[in-house]
This record gives sequence, C-alpha cells and structure tokens, in this order.
Amino acid sequence: MAPEPPKFDGLFTVYGQRAFLTSSIEPWYRKCIHDNPFTSDCPVTKISWYKKQNGVEHEFLRFDILSPNGVHTSIVIAERDATQPTNTVAPLDTTGAVTPLDVIMPSFSSQEVAGDSTISSANESSPHVNEVTKTDGRADQLARRSAHITSMSSCSQRGAHDLVSYATLDSSASAELERKCKKAACICTLTFPEGVGPSANEVATLLYVTSKHEPTYTITSTQCYWFVDTVFEALKSLFAGAQQDIVNHRGGTWNRVRIHTKGSVDEVCSKYSAARTALAEEAEQKRRAEQQQEEERQREREQRQAAEEVAKREREKCQAAEEQHQAAEEQRQVAEEQRQAAEEQRRAAEEQRQAAEEQRRAAEEQRQAAEEQRQAAEEERVKAVERARAAEDANARLVRDLEALRRKLST
Repeated sequence: MAPEPPKFDGLFTVYGQRAFLTSSIEPWYRKCIHDNPFTSDCPVTKISWYKKQNGVEHEFLRFDILSPNGVHTSIVIAERDATQPTNTVAPLDTTGAVTPLDVIMPSFSSQEVAGDSTISSANESSPHVNEVTKTDGRADQLARRSAHITSMSSCSQRGAHDLVSYATLDSSASAELERKCKKAACICTLTFPEGVGPSANEVATLLYVTSKHEPTYTITSTQCYWFVDTVFEALKSLFAGAQQDIVNHRGGTWNRVRIHTKGSVDEVCSKYSAARTALAEEAEQKRRAEQQQEEERQREREQRQAAEEVAKREREKCQAAEEQHQAAEEQRQVAEEQRQAAEEQRRAAEEQRQAAEEQRRAAEEQRQAAEEQRQAAEEERVKAVERARAAEDANARLVRDLEALRRKLST
C-alpha cells in the first residue's frame, strides 16, 4: 500500500479525497505556503503552459511539484479569471472572500464558461478565420481581428480572480485536473536541472507577487495571457538553467492574433526579489525571535533546574534527617526491644530461679517427708524391737513360769 501524501495544505490532498481543492492565490499563499517551511523542500520539476483550443482559448499554468521525500507529486494549476464587471477598478478582497480557501470544486465547467467572458462574447460576434473569404487576404483578416480586439478595450475593467487548484497526482482528486489539461493543448514546457529549479514556496511567492502587481483584469492587457506569460518569463529570468522546449508557440494569442500583454516581467522579478528578501528577513527575524525564545526557555529551564536542584538538595537533606531520625528511632526501638528482651530474660531467669527454689523446697519437703517417714519407721522399728523384747521378756517369763510350774508339778 502506497504511503499517504504529506499533510501540506495547499499542495497535497489525501488519497481518499474525491475532489481537488481550489483557492484564491492570496489566501492560499498566506495561509498555506508562506508559513510552512517544508514547502521550501518541495522542488518544482516541470512547468507546463496550457491553452484551450476553442472558445476563449483560455491559458493556464500547471506545476508538477515533488514532496520532500520524492515519493508523491502535487499538481498545482494557476490561472487568471475575471470577476463580474464593476463600475470601478477594485483589487481582490485580501481576505479571500472571492473564493474561500479549500473550497471543493468538482469540475471546471462553470469556471471555463465564465473565464474570459468578454472575449467569449466577442468571439461569438466576430468572424472566425475559416469564415473570412480568401479574397480578403491575410492582412485584411489580421486587421479585422485586431480591430475587433481593440474594440473590446472600451469594456469596463474587472477585479482579477487569480486561482490555484491542487491535488495529489494519481489520486481521485487529481483526475479532474488531469482532464482539464487533456482538454487543452500543452504549448510549452519549462524544466530545470536537478537542484537549480524553484521550490513550491518560491513559485507561490511569484504567483502572489504577480497577482498583486496587477490586481485588475483588463481584456487588452492584464488578462489570463498576461498572467501566464509574466509568470513563465519571470521563472526563466529568475532561475538560471531553465530549459524551454518550444520557443515560438501560440501563447498569448487569440484566433492566432497576438494579444498585447503588458510588459511586467522585470517589475515582477524585482518585486519577487524584494518579497524573497523580505521573507528571508522575516524568516531571520522569526529565527532570531525563536532563538531568543529558545534561549529564554533555556534560561528558564536552567533556572528551573537550579531551583529543582536546590529543592532536591533540600529534599535530600530533609530525607537524610528523616532517615537519621528513623535510624535513631529504630535504634531506640532496638534498644527498647533489647531491654524488653533482657527484662524478659531476667523475668524468665527469675521464674526459673523461683521454679528451682520451689523444686528445692519441694525436694526439701520430700526429703523432710522422707526423713519423717524414716524417723517414723525408725520409731516403729524401735517400738517393734521394744515390743519384740517385751514379747521375748514375756516369753522368757512365761517359760520360766512354765518351767517353775513344771518343776513344781514334778515335785
């Protein structure tokens, strides 16, 4: 799957978008191109000059522009149209109210009908070259055409409507732009060797300067022919090495009659150089401002880091003091536990001593009881001995008495 085009408003459209985008040149330049530095990295590879073959013979330029990575190509079509006639000469609305930025345009049909409408109406009433009889002669043909074109100078001036239309090549949105180019004839191309051509930003600046240089549409001078020719010639003058394939072409003509275009190339080139210088100065001022802001941010970061370091050291001190306090508390708890353990050991020893004393007392009592039993037994033995002696004595007396009795009886 092909990668998505870069998200550069004013140049590329996403693949899923079905219609191209169009805008007046001024808001397109100011809002999309001017402040996007990446457009300076988009080289213009080819510039094509197109001319319609019928009707008003409208002319426009096509720019093929590469993305910075060279993967995608943008088609940008630039052209001059006329707004509705007014009684006064007025430049384009600088807010871009004529055509809001990025209005989706599904086709060119309405614009092509409206574009160069005065010439179109003139064409309807003027004799075509094929309708002129051969007896008139070529000089008479040219004279009649020139006279008719000159007669159009009495028309009121109009505000020029300079437009760009763009889309990503090979996308659904670019199909209509491709059809527009196929319906016209490519009468001339301008190419540049690699590395020397203009960027999209530079081309946009030139289109903007050209549009602002002559903001009015005049049939006999500052029309679409003038706009295309001025931009094309200015590109050749500004960028050395430009290669033009066809020198003698039909650009700037209507019905093969040369239409006068105001010579403005040198003035436009001068204004372009001034604009690029101003842009460079603006970019430098912006860079300096950004650098100053970055330096200020860096100072703030350093101050914040220093404050954070101080706060960190304070936190570390507090943490160390807390840890010392906790260590002292732990030591106190350990000492207390040791004291309690010693006390418990003392109590246990005391209990053991008491138990031993009780055992000794019990043993003494047992000994005393045994002694008492022995004494009682001894006394009993003594008594028994005494009883035995008494019995013996009694027996002896009895024997004596019996012996005495026996002797007595025997006598």
